[in-house]
Amino acid sequence: MTRAPRWVAAAFVVAAGIGACTDVGTSPDAIVAIAFDTLPYPSVVAGDTMRDSLGHAAPLSAVAYNAAGDVIANPAVRYLALDTGVDISAKGYLVATTRTSGTVRVVATAAALQSLQKTVTVTHVPSKLAVSGAAADTLKYALPDASSNVSKVMTVKLTRDSAGTAIGVPGFLVSWYATFRGQTINMSDTTLASLWDDASSRHASIVDTTSTDGSASRVLRIRSNSLPASADSFMVYATARYRGVAVAGSPVKFVIHFRPKTAR
Repeated sequence: MTRAPRWVAAAFVVAAGIGACTDVGTSPDAIVAIAFDTLPYPSVVAGDTMRDSLGHAAPLSAVAYNAAGDVIANPAVRYLALDTGVDISAKGYLVATTRTSGTVRVVATAAALQSLQKTVTVTHVPSKLAVSGAAADTLKYALPDASSNVSKVMTVKLTRDSAGTAIGVPGFLVSWYATFRGQTINMSDTTLASLWDDASSRHASIVDTTSTDGSASRVLRIRSNSLPASADSFMVYATARYRGVAVAGSPVKFVIHFRPKTAR
């Protein structure tokens, strides 16, 4: 049986302390907490239905818990938009009807409860993914291995053409992967290298979301203790998709050359 995370159990304690006016149901189907933590996708294209990363229309989804902390199957949860320009069907499908840009806030509701807000970006159909800045870098790494063995930021930009002008497209997922000598490096394998969201956070991540100007980026952290002694290169690729089809220009390619630092 699926149990609630600890924060939900804590919510029960808080609810109990609010006062006698709070009536927590004890029926297994009585909803006492809602977790609306994720969206099928960060954005919805204007005039379209929200889709998942594979391009399939996907409904909003929240998890409801009873007083015992158990997940309630098929809960009677509704979804509401707190801003105009979008519609949400009874089954949770969000459609950008008249809104063409900006963001909208959505919540899940049930049994007089309301979840925390989630923000959805309203975006446009992209037409091109391209390198923004340099497509190659030479990393002079330290031995023994050090946290400074990180490439320069690799940046791509997702755009659409409007009257001959390239305009950034926000809210799209960009997936990244690295190869070495023709072999794809698994995200969980950090023996040789791993993709990070940025050099300061040190968090491995192979997916980014385009920002308001359409940009997405990653850095490559290499592990010099495991590298061959001779100079070589990693290849890094970035891909964006709409309705499951790769956007033109995908995959964008970066070349990260590496060699040891010259001893002083």
